[in-house]
Amino acid sequence: MRLSALLLAAGLATPGIALAYSEVEKAVAPVSTVSTLDESAALSVGLGDAAAVDCTPITLAVQFCGSALGWTSTTPASPEIDAAYRIDALHYAQYLIEDLDSDNGLTAQDMRHVVLDNIGLVSATTPELISVGPASLGVLTGDTVVYKARIKGMDVVFANSVFLQPKRVMQIMTFAVGAEYTAQQADYQAALLSNTKLAK
Repeated sequence: MRLSALLLAAGLATPGIALAYSEVEKAVAPVSTVSTLDESAALSVGLGDAAAVDCTPITLAVQFCGSALGWTSTTPASPEIDAAYRIDALHYAQYLIEDLDSDNGLTAQDMRHVVLDNIGLVSATTPELISVGPASLGVLTGDTVVYKARIKGMDVVFANSVFLQPKRVMQIMTFAVGAEYTAQQADYQAALLSNTKLAK
């Protein structure tokens, strides 16, 4: 892969970590105002045998259909973040969907390095890689990279599912204040993915 593609990926992935940093700070600060997306933007879609549910558009091609799960929309820390959510004072989620030409050789392993390098830069520490496992989003397959970093004296665990497409890279992640990747966070990550729908 050409260095320029990796540097571009690194530059685009950085805002995701900036949001995590910001949301972690919010998690230990007094609760601030939480904004929600305009209700008129909600979509109704059929999901298999389930009744129609409300879906919120993340981009033109991606929707989050998990409003009943308890996630509340929050204001993204930067314009590069497509959507940000929280479910309680310790657990957060975000979507970062980039137009990035993976046809030029960007691989899942490259993205793992970018993700870990960026959290290392933000935290000024070496992140701990916990695991890398398979992830699925509809017909797409990818990896979920689970890692831990210490940010402003707090342990934060990230579960970042990365999906590469020819002209798009999607990062769908949860992050939690804590020292371990808990079953609760794993459940939140799985639910986030299973309730993310791609346009047909």
